[in-house]
Formats: sequence, structure tokens, C-alpha cells
Amino acid sequence: MNLSFLTRGLILSALACATLQAQERKDLGRMWTFENAPLAWFDKEYDFKPSPEWMQHAMLSSLRFGRGCSASFVSPQGLIMTNHHCARDNIAEVQGENDWLKDGFYAGSLEAEVKLPNLTVQQLVGTRDITEEVRKGAKAEDLVKEMGEKQPELTHQLVTLYQGGMFQVYSYRIWDDIRLVCAPHGQVAHFGGDPDNFCYPRWGLDFTFCRAYGKDGKPADTSGHFFRWRTEGAAEGDLVFVTGNPGRTGRLQTLAQCEYLRDHFYPQQLERVHQMLDQLNAQAKESAAKEKELRARILSVENTRKAFQGYLDGLKNPRIMAIKKAAEEAVHAALREKGLFEKFGKAWDEVARLQQEKVAAAKGLQGDGLRNKMMELQAEERKQQQLIGEAFFAVYGTSIPPDATFSLRLSDGIVKGYRFNGTVAPAFTSLWGLFGRNSEFANVHPFDLPQAWLDKRGELNLDTKFNFVATCDIIGGNSGSPMIDKEQRVVGLIFDGNIEMLGNNYVFDDEVARTVSVHPEIIIESMRKIYGAGKLADELENAAAATKPAAEPAKQDDSGLVPIKKQAK
Repeated sequence: MNLSFLTRGLILSALACATLQAQERKDLGRMWTFENAPLAWFDKEYDFKPSPEWMQHAMLSSLRFGRGCSASFVSPQGLIMTNHHCARDNIAEVQGENDWLKDGFYAGSLEAEVKLPNLTVQQLVGTRDITEEVRKGAKAEDLVKEMGEKQPELTHQLVTLYQGGMFQVYSYRIWDDIRLVCAPHGQVAHFGGDPDNFCYPRWGLDFTFCRAYGKDGKPADTSGHFFRWRTEGAAEGDLVFVTGNPGRTGRLQTLAQCEYLRDHFYPQQLERVHQMLDQLNAQAKESAAKEKELRARILSVENTRKAFQGYLDGLKNPRIMAIKKAAEEAVHAALREKGLFEKFGKAWDEVARLQQEKVAAAKGLQGDGLRNKMMELQAEERKQQQLIGEAFFAVYGTSIPPDATFSLRLSDGIVKGYRFNGTVAPAFTSLWGLFGRNSEFANVHPFDLPQAWLDKRGELNLDTKFNFVATCDIIGGNSGSPMIDKEQRVVGLIFDGNIEMLGNNYVFDDEVARTVSVHPEIIIESMRKIYGAGKLADELENAAAATKPAAEPAKQDDSGLVPIKKQAK
């Protein structure tokens, strides 16, 4: 079904009214909302200005996957691309006596595609700015309810941006018949295991393909909006974009909050995660069946451990904290210049005081008393954070992106290597490196390869690009995001960041922080030569060769949906 009519008018209106100036505060990142994308910034920085139709197509081709990942439509027949680790739990739920997590899966035909119960993907089809209505006394929840009554076929979600500086309602179409099409061997998807997680150079084939089906039980007609495939990918230095749903960042958090997280919160959390991992690994050693049962859980907790360690290391980095300090001083100076410091400035002092009270409560209280006190302090902290968000918005408006909220964002960047460890990390890795790393570690886990890969080595093109890095702004929740070029062709599949990227949770810095993506070349090479999935590879590459349809005018179709109300400005 073609949903283009839903948002064309919205996008045209919103982008015309968006704040179109160059990026004021790079430290606050590049997770732009679609309704306020910085078109002038793109034009100035890259000599490329996306059209309203470009933005609309990108929005409707992008998806939220399940409860914590991203995805995209990549063919006219509802084919969905995401990460293996995003679908891992869903695959485990349906594999039964098989071990598809270990051995991989390919359906081979529509009839063989396996329904994944309890999984939905969400397609953003419209947004509505309700900030002014809320400022005038309307209750946001009532406005969301009202939209639900007018458009019950959509799911409407309140999205709070800038910690309360802006309120939006995002409207989603829910796809609830999702079927598994193809997944690689788990060990190749997670090659290098915990040692290589959040590292680069990297060789992770972290992809899964699913398919959305309509109410008629047939593959969804997504011919109007999907990202076409570009097997050769992008070149170093090329402009690329990531569309996805970053989960949470803390870039509007204060220096005092960052110091508390560094000195108290993350050390305590890491101790708990280490204990949990020790317990899970001990249970997994009891039997092969127990290991199979706990495999996905262990991988998830290992990922949490390394993520927390990366956040902590970022906050221990003097460069990161210096950027945070400078950003705080800059917003204070801007507030004074605008005569707003008296209104907002005390919030930073209050937040600093609350951090001290949290520390004091943890030496002097225990059990329920500590929990109750911490809840009280956190509630007060949220009030002060809202004031700080309003302060940032009052100073910078939409020229800065809001913190991540697991809602759709567009992030710009460049394919680019970086200096590390006294040498240089290349922009791309190749299939040579996979077998080299496997050989150097003597095929010992977590650098072992499935026998099918070892057997097919001689048939593979070892020059095939495997993973690559770019300067786009991502965080947890972006897993499964497509990376696209200016022509909106898939040039990568986000699955990780390097360890330095984790410090970007609090300020953005692209000196060495990088996204890590699966390259389209290795996906096609593995499909054709390892998994016998030539038909699926053809679906991707043939769709790429098809003529892109012209943008359609806003109109009603036979779906029964009606256009989302235009942004209130």
C-alpha cells in the first residue's frame, strides 16, 4: 500500500518553516528530527539540500523494529532489513528443535517464511507539533487521545523533546505480521564476540531480513517507499545519512550529572552486571541445552557490560568533559545575553545539589529507605531537567537536535577512517580480514568460523568489503538503521559503534568516534555463495535497478487512512 499521501503536505509545511541555519552547537550532535531538519546546514556543509519529497521518502522507508531497534523497507514486497542481534530473541522463540541462531536460516520461498509472534514494526507516517497548545493549557494526553479517536487505525505517541521544550505527537502505522526470511550463522553475525564488540576494525555479518505481510496474508506492497540497494556501497569521503531511532542520550545533562554518573552510577552498575554475567555463564556450563537457552541472554548482558564501560570511559576522558564544560558555559552566556539567566540559571545549581544528596543518601540509607529517597530526588531532578531543556530551546531553538527519544532521526556524516593506537583504522575492512583474524586466533572461539565458511573460502571473493565506518551520530536504538547515500540507496547497515563513540552519549565529538556498518557487498556475497539465497539477493538488486517512481501528490487511496494534520507553527 502506498502511504505517500499521508505526509507530503506535512513535510512540505514543516520543512518550509524549519529553522534553516548552520549547526550552532556541534557538541549537541546530529540526531535531527525530520520535522526540523537543518536543510541550510546540509547545503552549506555538503552542497546538498534534500527536497521535501526526499525527506518524505526517507521517513516512510524507515522503521522501528520491536522494542529497541531500527529497520527499513528494502524492496517493493515488504522486505525488511535489520540486525541479527535485533531479531535474535525472535528467532530463538520460533526455532524449536532447530538451532537457527547457530546455523542460520533461509526460507527460500514465501511459503517457508516463518511468522515471528509478538513482534511489530512501526512506520512513522506523520507528526504534529502541539507545543503551543500545551503552553496554552491543553493537556498533551488529551490531544493524543483526540487524535486516536479521529484516526484509530494509527497508533499515536506523545514525544517530548528538549526535555519539555517541545511536544510532538508521532503517528505510526503498525505492521504486526512479520516473517523471518534470512539470518546468517550466529557466530558470523557476532564474529569476535565480546572482545571485538564496540571495536574496529571489525568483521561482523550482523544482518537479518524479515518481511511484512498485509491483512490479506500477502507480502505488503511497499513499492511506494523503500530504500534501493547499492551493492558497491559508498566511497571514502562520501556523504551518507542514517535514518533510525536512537534510544536515549544525555547531551542536555549537566556537568554535575556527568560527574555523578562517572564517580558513582556506572561503577555501581558495572559491578552488578559483572555479577549477573558470572551467574549466567556458570548456569550455561551445566549443559548444552542450558547454553542454548541462555545464549541470547548472555550476549545481551555482555553488550550491556561493554556499553556501560564505554560510557564510563567516555566520562573519564578529559576531552569529553572539557567539551561538556565549554557547552555549559556557552549556554549560560547565551542565557545572560538574552536576559534569561535569572529564569533558568538556578536549575543547574539545583541539579548539582541533588547529585550531592544522592551520594549522601547512598552512604546513610539502605533498602526501602534508600529506594524511596532516590525516587524523591529523581522526581525533583526531572523538574529541573525540564527547565534546563526549556533553557536550551529558548536559546538555540531547533538549530540544535533534541536528545534521543527512540523516535525517528536523520543523521549526516562522512565515510572516513580515523587515527587510533598509534596507527590508522581504515575506512573499510575486507573478507581477507575475516579469515586472517580467524587464522591468527587458530579458529578458537569467539574467532571461530562455521564449517560452511571454511569450506567455501576458495569460492569467495576475498576483496569483498565487509564492515566500514562513518562519522554519523548514533547510539543504542540505532541498531538495524540503514545507511543511505544522497540518492537514498542502501550503502550500509548500522550494527555497532567503536568504543570511542560511547562517550558521545553526553557530548558529540567525531574526531575518532565512528559508526560501524555491514557493507552491502558482503551481504550479497554471503547470500549467493554461502546461504544459497540468490533469489533474495536478486530481490534486492533487481529492485535497485527498477525505475524510482515520481513523487505523488497528496491524495486519498483505498486504505481508508486520512492525511495527518499539518504542523502547527
